[in-house]
Amino acid sequence: MKLHTYLLIVSLLIFTSCNGGLEPNNTHSPIGKTYLTGIITYKGGKANWKFAQDSVVAIRVVAFKHYPDSSGILKDILTGNAFFTPTSLAFNVDSSLYSIEIPELPVEIVYIGVAQQYGADLTKQQRVIGVYSITGDNTKPSSIIIERDKLNRADIIVDFENLPPQPF
Repeated sequence: MKLHTYLLIVSLLIFTSCNGGLEPNNTHSPIGKTYLTGIITYKGGKANWKFAQDSVVAIRVVAFKHYPDSSGILKDILTGNAFFTPTSLAFNVDSSLYSIEIPELPVEIVYIGVAQQYGADLTKQQRVIGVYSITGDNTKPSSIIIERDKLNRADIIVDFENLPPQPF
């Protein structure tokens, strides 16, 4: 009888401590933080990059709470309307992983774009080269609701032959 009680207690401890098994924990993020993550795939691979590398300062993913407009990315960032990758993504690659910390939760992100910065002026020298779109139509960006303890993923395809409309 003692053995059955002991096995029952051990089984209960094991089952209550397994709260998701091998399920991803939002991403590879520190505990308590929530990220928007994804893969950027460059159509045609690295052979299809259509710009001189020395003319581009950075490539970042920017996620907006409101559709961006001509007031510029800098204003959106300063007012808390936009979140972005802290460092530039790699150039001339087939694909890139990205991760953006989202401190406000839950929040709806209505526009996620891959932006190419081609000069020092952050407010004027930006070009969107890809957008998150569930349908694959880069003229119709998709929104996503970012929630705590969820896998918040938005994969993006960049097609240098078919760039999306510029929102700003």
